[in-house]
Amino acid sequence: MEKSWLKTAVSITMTGEGHEKGLKRSFANMPEVVSDDQIKGLGNVLEAVSNDTFDFATVTTTEKIINN
Repeated sequence: MEKSWLKTAVSITMTGEGHEKGLKRSFANMPEVVSDDQIKGLGNVLEAVSNDTFDFATVTTTEKIINN
């Protein structure tokens, strides 16, 4: 089987006043590999521009798998 990367997306979940159960902020067109430091950095930026707290991130990678 042959795999080829198609896309990676990151969804950041944050909590704050008015959305205590969580609010998702999604980012598409991410690099193939996203490091922990990059995710933490993105969460820190979002915290800096809002009054929300970064809780967790979900990274979704889509690959095409060809049966040879």
